[in-house]
Amino acid sequence: MKKLLYSGIAVALLASCAQQLPKDQYRLNGNIQGRDGQYIYMVYAANDTTVVKDSALISNGTFEFKGKMETPYREVSLYMGDPNDYMNPNRCGLYMEPKEMTLNIDTANFGKPVLTGSFTQAQVDSLETLTTQILDEAKSIQEAIAAETDHEKAAALHEQMEPYYERVQKVQTAFLKTHPDSYAAPGYMRFLMGDMTYGEIKEIYDNFSDNVKKYGNVKEIEEELASLAKVQPGQPAPDFATLNVHGDSISFSEVAKGKYVLLDFWASWCVPCRKSFPHVKQLYKKYHDKGLEVFCVASNDGQSDVWRKAIKDDGVEMFHHVLRGMKVIDRKTYKLDKTNDISDKYGIHYLPTKYLIDKDFKIIGKFNDEELDNKLKEIFGE
Repeated sequence: MKKLLYSGIAVALLASCAQQLPKDQYRLNGNIQGRDGQYIYMVYAANDTTVVKDSALISNGTFEFKGKMETPYREVSLYMGDPNDYMNPNRCGLYMEPKEMTLNIDTANFGKPVLTGSFTQAQVDSLETLTTQILDEAKSIQEAIAAETDHEKAAALHEQMEPYYERVQKVQTAFLKTHPDSYAAPGYMRFLMGDMTYGEIKEIYDNFSDNVKKYGNVKEIEEELASLAKVQPGQPAPDFATLNVHGDSISFSEVAKGKYVLLDFWASWCVPCRKSFPHVKQLYKKYHDKGLEVFCVASNDGQSDVWRKAIKDDGVEMFHHVLRGMKVIDRKTYKLDKTNDISDKYGIHYLPTKYLIDKDFKIIGKFNDEELDNKLKEIFGE
């Protein structure tokens, strides 16, 4: 009995040694059926300016990628087919590490492969299991959204999904707070920070380990913090000049001079934005003569006719109206030019978003409708 046990341990140790790689090397052993003779591609960013692409031929249902990895982890994309098609179903993302790893891809569900050997990927898989369980509770709503063709009915269904999305966000946010040394944390942070305050983002980012800040993909988070720092209460409002709905030149600082301005970011396709207009009109009627202006920035670039119709249909011609100024260079790859993007200046990630600017052209803050009512009563005394 002791001899058998010893033999088993010896075999395990030999197998372990055989798979041991130098600490800066990786090997990804892949399995995929029905794609023999085709190439699978790996893409990753080696640094801020260099994108690396590698390829492997699939033979007998297997493929292999190997090489150097000088960092403790790497975010990669694997794909087959058109690399520029962001709707390509044959694409998946992985968290690789300098280790021996095995990847199994089911061609019927290419985007959900099974990767073993990566601790970071294991963290992601555990988190995704929790969030999937939450969303699975709302499958009937998701199916109804997919089948609904009426825009307003679909919007109402999306509202029913909000409690589930909020639960998912809570689980993901808890992960960020409890796993400050996870290389996957910045990836989740990039998606979550649009719904976070500057203080919430900064608290989580500051808690990241030194290794995560050094090797993790935190550049976008740092840029977001820098952007939001400029639009915190008390900061000068970012100025801009563009053309208004009538085609005339308009400067935000000129409109705002000596007045309080409600800066409302909206879009014609945004149902909550359109539903908030009656309330904004009431505020305008009540406070305009006391020094309140309303300046609306619409995410309708390339849809000027739809934008103008929405303004007329909602009866908000008395407000100042401009487009945000974002240009789509390539719709297929969603390549954007944000040089003159007003929304980008104000760190806008969701609509509607309302800022209040004071008479000295400084930001008072961001407000929802109830908070806005209270603040304007405080400012104007009723």
